[in-house]
Amino acid sequence: MQDSMNKIKEIYALVKGWLTNRWVVFGCVAIIVALYAVWYGAWWSLFVTLPLIFDYYITKRIAALHKKMSAKYAWWRIAWGIWCALVFAIIVGVLIYMLAFKWNSSAIVLWIIVALVFGFALWNEIKEETTVYKWLYSWVHAIIFATVVATLIQLYWFQMFVIPTGSMESTLLAGDYILVNKVSYGPRVPMTPLSFPFVHNTMPLNNEKASFSTAWERSYRRLAGTDELKRGDVVVFNFPEGDTVIMEMPAMSYYELLRMESLGATERERRDSLLNNYTIAVRPLDKKENYIKRCVAVAGDSLTIVDGVVYTNGVKERPIPTRQYHYLNGNTGRGIGYQQPIMDCDIANFASQNPIKAGKIDASNRGVLIPHLTEGDSSTWDLDNFGAIWVPKAGATIELTPENMAMYGRCIAVYEQRAVKQEDDKVYIDGVEATHYTFQMDYYFMMGDNRHESLDSRFWGFVPEDHIVGRAEYVWFSLDPNGDGVRWERIFTKIE
Repeated sequence: MQDSMNKIKEIYALVKGWLTNRWVVFGCVAIIVALYAVWYGAWWSLFVTLPLIFDYYITKRIAALHKKMSAKYAWWRIAWGIWCALVFAIIVGVLIYMLAFKWNSSAIVLWIIVALVFGFALWNEIKEETTVYKWLYSWVHAIIFATVVATLIQLYWFQMFVIPTGSMESTLLAGDYILVNKVSYGPRVPMTPLSFPFVHNTMPLNNEKASFSTAWERSYRRLAGTDELKRGDVVVFNFPEGDTVIMEMPAMSYYELLRMESLGATERERRDSLLNNYTIAVRPLDKKENYIKRCVAVAGDSLTIVDGVVYTNGVKERPIPTRQYHYLNGNTGRGIGYQQPIMDCDIANFASQNPIKAGKIDASNRGVLIPHLTEGDSSTWDLDNFGAIWVPKAGATIELTPENMAMYGRCIAVYEQRAVKQEDDKVYIDGVEATHYTFQMDYYFMMGDNRHESLDSRFWGFVPEDHIVGRAEYVWFSLDPNGDGVRWERIFTKIE
């Protein structure tokens, strides 16, 4: 027995020695950094990063030079202390500002006081390299390293989300915590890089305070992925109409409110009414709210909904057992199942109430569904009988008419950022009369599995490719929002 334990200890010591060997660690880190640089398309950065990594793990010349300079020159210690104190003070001051304040004279004065106090205290510790300094340095080093690694994983590999509403029931439930795979479709390079880590668009202690700065913004770019977005995928994406948000009603679409005549007779009056009575926030593309729906049509598809059934290019949507509708008795018109949504896998239990058909009990959606017209064929569309519509595809060209501009005008003007003007039944793009338009991006049509209680593409239109975040893969935790505790049976279930 003792010989076995000694053998295990020897193997453990050998493995530990290999794992902590500086050459092994250097090799692993260098390979990871090199692969990431090539994937990112910045292989040239390896000329700088690899020598620095080699020095950090192997030669340690930079650290030795710093130690030598600190021992020989007092001005070097003082300069290093001031630099570290300044960085620390700025970080603390910025965090306090982002968490609690807006720019005003009081906030600026308080920030300066905090920066000076913390900076002076830290400088006194650093210049003497006291025990407190060494302890603080080790913790700051560990926290910064963990934050950088976790941020890179969240940005480029996978991210956690929580389901806030029931639009995807019963596939996903409110209170489900899901893991979203960003590598599947290729992760987006951050478009708003200056952002507080681990939060999306508002600060955790101040929901009215933006967690990002638009001082530096980058254009859309997506790295190579392992798969393509397909029909039937459950997808997380940025809400297309989420560029403008009413903070008092964050769940409401600003553009849907602009179509409500109760706010004013004209769009200009409705805009003024919202501006004067509510707090309006403008968000960049990657800071719009995250939504989750099922993709029912990809770029280039033709989609039609007939009696609640989705047809794509004339082909019926594949069965989804957890998809649910409100159902009506075809003879009486009354709702069945106590007027609750019924899943596809359970509808056979109501066979005695034939003929059964999917049907919204209140189907008055005139002008609410895209293309938001109150006249013409599309004004008669409802949640169960919708289309046909064509989903825009990159490189495809359409003829521009007043009718299809209602459907595709937002894609051209907002998502593809072209200056669009309609006048006397003519369309002008970037100041030039246009009779045709060629799309620059692919688009997708998304719907919730809770088909009669989901605000989705039927209401706000197409999802551009640059809004796609990733594919929902697993439910890793689930907590009932009604206080019934953990849903143990849902933990680590795959999302189909």
